[in-house]
Amino acid sequence: MHRFYHSNPLEIRQIIILDEFASHHALKVMRLKINAQLILFNGDGYEYIAHIISINKKNIEVEVLLKEQNLNESPININLFQSISSNEKMDIVIQKATELGVSHIQPIFSTRSSIKLSHDRAKKKLSHWSRVVISACEQSGRSKLPTIKAPRSLDQMTKEIKTSKHSLNLVLHPHPHKKSQNLPNNHTGDINIFIGPEGGFTEDEISLLNQKNFINVQLGPRILRTETAPLAIIAILQYKYGDFA
Repeated sequence: MHRFYHSNPLEIRQIIILDEFASHHALKVMRLKINAQLILFNGDGYEYIAHIISINKKNIEVEVLLKEQNLNESPININLFQSISSNEKMDIVIQKATELGVSHIQPIFSTRSSIKLSHDRAKKKLSHWSRVVISACEQSGRSKLPTIKAPRSLDQMTKEIKTSKHSLNLVLHPHPHKKSQNLPNNHTGDINIFIGPEGGFTEDEISLLNQKNFINVQLGPRILRTETAPLAIIAILQYKYGDFA
């Protein structure tokens, strides 16, 4: 069944009208008809089985039939701090990181970031990125949306971020303290990952992160692009500690 995000609370026997975006997708792309069943989710961890009861030119009206718990969320809490890259690359990172099971995405500006955003552009970007997250959840079967917040500077984040002895704090770097294969065999706490921009973090930025108990980690002998590195490390972490078996 096709899956659609609905931002409001859902209850069995409730009749709702899908928003314009979801209605357009259901009608024009999926070409769903009356009585067709679909899955709704709103971020509470459940899936709601519904069926279409009426269709007009722009909207679809559906009735909620069943509520089922969705058990496919990752058992580990991964927080991704991603340096902002160009439009397409950033969309790919957000989309694929969501598919891979991250819990939180924080876009960051760093010294070598090539993208600069005004306040208004940052608000528009956040709205766009939120839609990317929703679309990735619809596709991948997730019923909880990873949180994504407005861009912050790395300086701000290093002042505000709180780590503990139970968290695993990683910054990808070509000159590592550890290689990925030397990470602990078992870990159940939060995992925080910082990914640099295309030019990498400066040594001062690395020093700031190291002071916050972040360890430099290398994934292999090749230097990965800023849109490749987060997906590689998330997959490794899911394999070591999560649900990639």
